[in-house]
Amino acid sequence: MKEQSVRIPDNDPVEQNIRFFRSAIDEVLIVAITDVNGVITHVNDRFCQISGYSRHELLGHTHRILNSGYHSEDFFRNLYATLRAGEIWRGKICNRAKDGSLYWVATTIIPRKDDQGKNLAYVAYRFDVTPLVEARNRMKHLARQDPLVDALNRIGFSEGLATTLEETGAAEETRLMVRIDLDGFKEVNDIYGHDAGDTVLIEVALRLRTFAGPDAVIGRLGGDEFAIIMDGPDPGAYAEKHLQHLLSAIEVPVVIEETCVSVSASIGYTFFSSATASGQQFLKEADIALLQAKQRGGKSVIAFTPGMGIKAKNHQLLMSQIHLAVERGELEMYYQPIINLSLGRVTACEALLRWHHPELGLLTPVSFPEVFSDFRTGLAIGKFVRQSVIRDLATWIETGDYTGNVTLNVSMADFGTDGLTREFCDLTKAAGVPRDRVQVEITETIFLGATRSDRVRREIFKLSRHGFKIAFDDFGTGYAAISHLRELPLTHIKIDRSFIKNIDQSVRDLKITSGLIRLARSIDMAIIAEGVETVEQLRILNDLGCTACQGYLFAMPVPVTALPDAVENAGTILDDFRRSTRTGLLSGSV
Repeated sequence: MKEQSVRIPDNDPVEQNIRFFRSAIDEVLIVAITDVNGVITHVNDRFCQISGYSRHELLGHTHRILNSGYHSEDFFRNLYATLRAGEIWRGKICNRAKDGSLYWVATTIIPRKDDQGKNLAYVAYRFDVTPLVEARNRMKHLARQDPLVDALNRIGFSEGLATTLEETGAAEETRLMVRIDLDGFKEVNDIYGHDAGDTVLIEVALRLRTFAGPDAVIGRLGGDEFAIIMDGPDPGAYAEKHLQHLLSAIEVPVVIEETCVSVSASIGYTFFSSATASGQQFLKEADIALLQAKQRGGKSVIAFTPGMGIKAKNHQLLMSQIHLAVERGELEMYYQPIINLSLGRVTACEALLRWHHPELGLLTPVSFPEVFSDFRTGLAIGKFVRQSVIRDLATWIETGDYTGNVTLNVSMADFGTDGLTREFCDLTKAAGVPRDRVQVEITETIFLGATRSDRVRREIFKLSRHGFKIAFDDFGTGYAAISHLRELPLTHIKIDRSFIKNIDQSVRDLKITSGLIRLARSIDMAIIAEGVETVEQLRILNDLGCTACQGYLFAMPVPVTALPDAVENAGTILDDFRRSTRTGLLSGSV
């Protein structure tokens, strides 16, 4: 701020008052006087006290003796320009004391002029504002620091990212952006409590710092999400190998009292250079790679590639459009027959959602799986599925075109409220559909989380008590599938297609499938093999005593109007298989 200086004539007669005012000023202010060249000609006691220098050390020197290096050359250039123009300068200056410590002073420098307005000297009055500046800096630090772990929060990390962008562009360096999401952390909170979860987060942050080094920028961007900006190895395979060491460090168990708690991580990374358009692009690329790592099941390190960016953009487009798909009538139920090998006919079909996208054609839920984890959208689609399936089943009962049962999948969103059983009951009652014609398929994912798990179990038992059949889908892939057989009112289990795919080539898969079938039969539970695509797979499953099969060998998923023909064709394929089997046996006996 600039304003005209105030001059007191040298011959002011009120000398006594001046001495009083000077004494009062010395008690309160830090005072220095310099000549027009900036050489110090006078300092008061408070100046000596705060700077740590004696008068002898200060007089005859310029203020460069106090230069902290904090301010730029432009700062001092503007200061001196203001004073040479005969104007008052005001501002805050960071000085360095004799012992090396820094202190801040709010400064007012007034030019002393002669009668012609020529500068004779400069008088500087200062207040010590170090405590205020330090308090402000502490508040600024806290506003950018994560309250739990030794890492920046999202705001602080964004600022660190911007600084990195400037430094990298100027030096033409390459940096590594790493995004980390802990796998299994929610289970730690659910099983051991949030205090244990906090301990794990603190320890993981320490390990990230140890791995990345003191100069790295580390942020905690969410509950169990971290990010690192660091000097990385050269692009290529070595970067992934380097980050595998980080993954291994995260997986080392954390000791909490007498318990060892383990988590893993999904890691996505990308390289950042002067060619990168923006810091947000840098972060987004690492996010996309992280998503790929999570979709591969976690516990993996994935590098960003340009192809991922295109895929992610398309995926985001689909996610935004699916919200309107129900209203526009773009969703439709397809049905795939399930053929009972013991009875020799189709006894059920699975309802499968399809999306008639106006530009991309017919899409399966594989193209938009995350939509079902969004509560509102997942709930709306779930209601559409149940209403459509019960309506189609009622139509088949009325026409007699199809006499079997229908299985349909439910998602986590469907269990978000306590009204799922009531909805099924209301729909079947209104449509005149017997409840035992409806089979509800559940998977391991709907049990994740202690609170959700209890609610899901209560709802499953309620569905069973009201006469609906319960099937466990993708059996054999979840960590607690065997316990579900004991604890849940299941009537069917479905062997995941991953075991069926190589059953005719992998002895291990054959033994696992055989064991699952024997287990199901021993507890009087029907078992369905998914993904049957070849006659050889069917032959093996038939010999093992599998209850039923489902797959492209018998039928592709078809629209509701095509199901009767698909059911008839599936029966014909099974009949042909049985005849060829009998013929083979007869030929072998000759």
